Amino acid sequence: MADAPIPSRSNRDLYYSIRAKGHVPRYIQISRLSIKLDNGDVSVISGEGKVNIDGVFLRSLGFLIDVEQFFHRVSVLRILEESGSRVVNSVDGLLKTRNKIETLAILARNKIPVPSTVSTESLLVAYNAAKSMGQVVIKPVQGSRGFGSVMVKDPDVAFQVARSLLVVKKPIYVQRYIEKPNRDIRVMVINGEVFGCMYRIVSDGQWKTNIAQGAYGKPCGNVDEELRELSIKATEALGLTYAGVDIGEGPEGYVVFEVNGSPDWQELASVTMNNPAPRLVEVMESLIKR
Repeated sequence: MADAPIPSRSNRDLYYSIRAKGHVPRYIQISRLSIKLDNGDVSVISGEGKVNIDGVFLRSLGFLIDVEQFFHRVSVLRILEESGSRVVNSVDGLLKTRNKIETLAILARNKIPVPSTVSTESLLVAYNAAKSMGQVVIKPVQGSRGFGSVMVKDPDVAFQVARSLLVVKKPIYVQRYIEKPNRDIRVMVINGEVFGCMYRIVSDGQWKTNIAQGAYGKPCGNVDEELRELSIKATEALGLTYAGVDIGEGPEGYVVFEVNGSPDWQELASVTMNNPAPRLVEVMESLIKR
């Protein structure tokens, strides 16, 4: 289940892996689902009537949606969960990762290293944060693939960026820039185990390590114990069945930048020669059988 009318490559991987296991797959665009209340019965319906699904891979709530669409879609998914459908990742888990500041707050409370961060609707607070941190990254509170993130060294430039965000009623998310090699690490965790790992490498002069921004993947090889434990702990702290955990190699050691609750995996599957979709379907099967 996702927002796009045409499933992405990762979603097609799930579709074909479900079918290969002998089950009946269906791709559902979330905007096509409705809620019906009738004589005490609460159900999710589509054009074909009441929706009755054993398991749902929740891949997206939608990127550019307003608050009313957001509330409606969350209600649809909660009703599906309450009706007995297994939703992976859960609605609550995906909502936590949709909100970058909540993600980092949860990780920090669980003693997982994260960059110094300030999230605010105050221009003065944002300016002072940028001034005290030095080189910073200003990014959307919700977003993906690195879109909208800017690196700023001058606090007065940060001031102008923050003011532009406040004009359109967007909170300001200021994060200390972490010096690292020309790469970060994407670790794929599934059901409490590290499934795969890759370096996301950028060319000279670039700083965004997102594959969508031009970075490329390279296998990590063996995952050391600290990296393994950090990735699994971050995934479990957010209540996720699976996740893509983005980790930097900073001057003081590993630091978690983000945790993605609906990661794409084309590059990971390509460089590691191991597609996570069949494993995810196995996990879904075990959850449905419980």
